[in-house]
Amino acid sequence: MLVAGVFAFTYKAPPSQSNNTTVDNVTNNTSNGTTYIKVVANQTGPATAKKGENVTINYSISNKGGQVVYNVKTNDQNFNTTIGTLKPGETKNYQYTLHIPTDAEVQQDFDPNATVSNPFFIGGFGVSFSDSNGSTHTINANSLEIKLV
Repeated sequence: MLVAGVFAFTYKAPPSQSNNTTVDNVTNNTSNGTTYIKVVANQTGPATAKKGENVTINYSISNKGGQVVYNVKTNDQNFNTTIGTLKPGETKNYQYTLHIPTDAEVQQDFDPNATVSNPFFIGGFGVSFSDSNGSTHTINANSLEIKLV
């Protein structure tokens, strides 16, 4: 079983108006304009894991709108990736292997009483991109919680 979630940004862009927007875990629709931009950021991972295991987190960024988006970049505390251009209907996928620490590893780095939280929380990654008018937009993907067994 995979834990998953999807967050999307939808924007109906006026032909020559510049807008800069940030969207966090919501869909944003504007009412006037001619071309839709819809960028979807998603991450999935295992529903359960054990302390000390490595888990694979899957990332996808999709352009489900009708306009090319440019200068697409993702960032997270563990990585920064430049995707470049995403055409309408195009999706870029990649993976990251993440180590879930043991209590001993956390205690070595922080405090003798520190423990790994359960569920193990992974925050959403950020995606920034530009539209054809040069406006910059930012979205944040879903977060994950992995139950430690």
